[in-house]
Amino acid sequence: MITILTSDSYRGFSAHLGELLAGASAAAQPIFVGRVVWPDCDEAEDVVVKLYETSSCGVANETIGYMVNALRGVRQPKKCGVLLLSKHELPDLKNDLSDYIDPVTGLAACWITSFEASSRPFRYIRRLSSFSKKQSETFYSSPFCIRLTTVDHVTGNNDRHETNFLYEDDLKYLAIDQGCVGGGKYWHTSWPEQNVRNELSLLAQGNLNGSRLAAWRAAAIMEYEKAQNDWIGILAEISSILPGLLVSDEIDCIIGYMKERATGPTFATSCERLI
Repeated sequence: MITILTSDSYRGFSAHLGELLAGASAAAQPIFVGRVVWPDCDEAEDVVVKLYETSSCGVANETIGYMVNALRGVRQPKKCGVLLLSKHELPDLKNDLSDYIDPVTGLAACWITSFEASSRPFRYIRRLSSFSKKQSETFYSSPFCIRLTTVDHVTGNNDRHETNFLYEDDLKYLAIDQGCVGGGKYWHTSWPEQNVRNELSLLAQGNLNGSRLAAWRAAAIMEYEKAQNDWIGILAEISSILPGLLVSDEIDCIIGYMKERATGPTFATSCERLI
């Protein structure tokens, strides 16, 4: 499921993401649209290319989050992968890219996903608060929101703010940006964050009234409990793809962390803290 592409598949820079999607220029790291030829494809396609510092776990976090979303049925960009590029193959992004290029290999490990926003009617969500009351209620009651809330709990993703969605005009949603699994890009420097905030829970708390919030919370807890038997297989599959992205101790660390959060009443407890 996670493809690793080398520069042989890269067809160069396409556009600055900030020029195509309002607000994207404020991203916390270098990000652009490039062209790649995916395996078993003949034509190059636009992809979103995101760089992570070599000192971070960002690419591994994206891999974990993407895998969990796929295995739990959360809609997200159709294709993903890791693209290895040398310094001279990267576009001039007006950034100092030295922190993103491994000094030993001379390569930047870039996370790439299919550029879903290149085809209408996709739009970037900038403010969930800009939704009408009906749109907001539809979003929070959707299986997408309920399921992604529990996935973000288990993975410890604290970065599910309102810019990390794509949505269609008929209110179908896509999740993007899983770079803060374990509480952040640098969880490997210490034990992952045990009390990491759940952005979707906080958004629901701030945007739903008492009865609707109670119904949302009950649905989310039921979804979490229903999925508990699935997590053993999910974590085993994630473990099988992480070698090469994380060392064995780091894999054991994040899998142990997720296992603790995937079982028992941890999600319900976190909801009660918010309420």
